[in-house]
Amino acid sequence: MTRHTPPSVTRLAAVLALGALLASGLPGAAHASPVGDAKKQAAALRVRVDGLRTQAEIATEDYDAAYAQLGVAVTEHLSAERALQVAQQASGTARNRTSLRVRALYMSGGTSALYARVLASSSVAEMADRVQQVQAVLREDRTATRDAGQVVAGRQAAEKRLADTAATSVRLQKRVADRADAVRGLLAQTDALLAAADSRVRVLAEQQRLAEEAAAAVQAAATLAAATATASSADQGPLPPLPNVPTSPRGAAALAFARAQLGKPYVWGAVGPSSYDCSGLTGAAYAAAGVHLPRVASQQWYAGPHIALADLQPGDLMFWASNLNDPNSIHHVALYLGNSMMLAAPHTGDVVKIQPVYLDGYLGAVRPGVAVAPTP
Repeated sequence: MTRHTPPSVTRLAAVLALGALLASGLPGAAHASPVGDAKKQAAALRVRVDGLRTQAEIATEDYDAAYAQLGVAVTEHLSAERALQVAQQASGTARNRTSLRVRALYMSGGTSALYARVLASSSVAEMADRVQQVQAVLREDRTATRDAGQVVAGRQAAEKRLADTAATSVRLQKRVADRADAVRGLLAQTDALLAAADSRVRVLAEQQRLAEEAAAAVQAAATLAAATATASSADQGPLPPLPNVPTSPRGAAALAFARAQLGKPYVWGAVGPSSYDCSGLTGAAYAAAGVHLPRVASQQWYAGPHIALADLQPGDLMFWASNLNDPNSIHHVALYLGNSMMLAAPHTGDVVKIQPVYLDGYLGAVRPGVAVAPTP
């Protein structure tokens, strides 16, 4: 994911004013230097592209969540179909047994004929024995009738469950399609915006982006170092620098898998093996380490204890959000490598790669596979 700097109200107003000025052809624009004008246009272009890419990431996470829900619904639907088949077979068997029982009673003259055999007994002992036989037959008949009713009720419940799961699947299919359309629309807007821009403006925008990312990387490294120093001072003892090797077998296995994916393209909604989106990569990496993560980044946020900057270890997951007070707004996740570097699937048009850590929009980190301590 390209580093996104959430524009302030002042910055956004300046960009809008610049766009209006350029579009209207006011005299002020005519006297601007060509280089300065191109730089301003490049800055405006970068703000808009970054904003669209962030929206696309949010839409992608929504798509991933809907698709995961659809997978669960389809599995439930298939299970309901099998349950209904079993219930129908049981119902058919129960009907056959009921028909045979009714036929047998009819051929014997019914219940009254059974009691008539009791009255025809030649002794008290024979009568008592026949009474027990009649009672056993009637008990079996009542049990069979009750069981047949339960089978019918089970079949009806299975039919309702199948209908419910079918309706859920249809609803989720529409949601998935809508989310996919949203992602495609945002990516199309980004492509159109870049295509419409002057080539010189695009080059300048890329140069500005690289410069800003470099500055952010330096600032993030300084912040991480300061956090480490603060923790060392608080502990009143030497604290080693942030490690560049995993301190757990799970972290090592996850990073080994992720490194093997370097260079593979970012594709929204992808979970491998030939392409990934951000949460698809982290999920696949930890699956290789034997840890099952939820599908989307906002759910992966709860997959382990939250880790402070000073305690980051290679293999920890780092998260970015559009609202730092709301984990539901998480739209990007990456694996921490150590030494202020991370491994991520950034955005459409990019590949799985190693890049410097940046902290704009950074929400926090999680260590998967570690039990979360209960709240006292």
